[in-house]
Amino acid sequence: MDNVSGQSWKGFTIETSAFPVRHCALPHAGRDTYVAVVRIRHEEQTLADWHLPRYAQRWASVDEARRATVEYAIRAINAGCLSDRGSPSRFLA
Repeated sequence: MDNVSGQSWKGFTIETSAFPVRHCALPHAGRDTYVAVVRIRHEEQTLADWHLPRYAQRWASVDEARRATVEYAIRAINAGCLSDRGSPSRFLA
């Protein structure tokens, strides 16, 4: 992932990356919004590498996209969604 930002949470490493997207069909066409993806690692193993389930949600800034993505990842970790090495897609935000 380019422009990766990372932090640790309960032994997991949460890496996020946000990138601009442009949507011509939206009322604010021509203005970039941002989508973020997250990678969660534990002991050098990648457990998850995905975008938020509500991928259609877009944020106005890189910081806002990353903040929401980290919050989601922390909620998924706290809920035990990664304890069985399964996909956190069953965790709803």
